[in-house]
This record gives sequence, structure tokens and C-alpha cells, in this order.
Amino acid sequence: MVIKVEDIPPEGLEIEFKQEKRWWKLEEKRQFLNVDLAKPVVAKISLSVTREKVHVTGKIETVLQLFCARCLEPFSFPLKVEMDFMLFPRSLAPHTEAVRLKKEDMEIEFFDGIEVDIDQIVAEQIFLHVPIKPICKPACKGLCPVCGKNLNKETCTCERPRFSPFYKALKHLKKKAS
Repeated sequence: MVIKVEDIPPEGLEIEFKQEKRWWKLEEKRQFLNVDLAKPVVAKISLSVTREKVHVTGKIETVLQLFCARCLEPFSFPLKVEMDFMLFPRSLAPHTEAVRLKKEDMEIEFFDGIEVDIDQIVAEQIFLHVPIKPICKPACKGLCPVCGKNLNKETCTCERPRFSPFYKALKHLKKKAS
């Protein structure tokens, strides 16, 4: 869904956005994250224009299908996003290479100055709110580092290493210090 800036009335524009799960699959760029939609995306978005800038506010709700970083099992992750940011035309973007960002700079995005792509905004907000390390439940035990069994479903009798193999190269230092 694309909205032309000139079509946004002075009092603003309210948009009801609803997309089924297949909408997510249409864009190839979305496939690399291994994130899927378990339920349709529903969003209420408000757009208002101040000079050439567009103020975007709204809420997005959906349920994502993620994979646990510990046990690798799929799980549902309810997502509720509140957004409030400004879209600036790219012509107003700083043209220097290195710019120190301030807190308020994090609430600014740039666009072509002509059209606002609602699909892109919703997808970006979903991506920004996917956890870096998704965990199915706080008490997830993960996989056995020796045999790979899911420790949430079964136990194993593997002997756990007493120290990390990453520190094996440092073991000789302890002997020399003694």
C-alpha cells in the first residue's frame, strides 16, 4: 500500500492495515531472518504532514513464528508494536559521512518525499522488534552440547566437559604460574 504525500489531508489520514500471512512471503528480503507470521498483521496507522515531513504513529499487532535459540523448536511470539517517528525527505538527510547520532535522531527515517510505503513501514517495524535471541520460555534447557538431544523433552547421560574447549589453549598458563 503506497500513499502519496499530496493525498494526505491537513487533518491527517487514518489507515487500517490488514495483511494475511502470505503477504509476508511475497517479499524475498523477508526470508533471510527465518521469521514467519503465525497470524495476520493488523495495524492502525496515522499519517500527518508538517511541511515536507510526515509524522507516523500507530500500532501493529501480529503473532510471529520463531525458532528458539536454545532448543531450536518453533514457537509463537505475540508482537505488539507502538510506533511514533518522523519521515524526512532524503533531500534533508545529512550529506556528511560521519554523523554522531542523538537520541532524537533514532526517531527519524528518510523517504523519497513523494510516497509513503505502508508495507515497508510495517515490515521494518516488525523486523526491529524481533528479539535478537528468541527464547521459547525462560526455563528452556536447550540442546545437549554432546549428543544434541532437546533437554526439554528428554534427558541424556552424556558426560559434560568440565571446562570450555575455548580455554584449552590457556590451560598451560595455569600450570606455569603454580
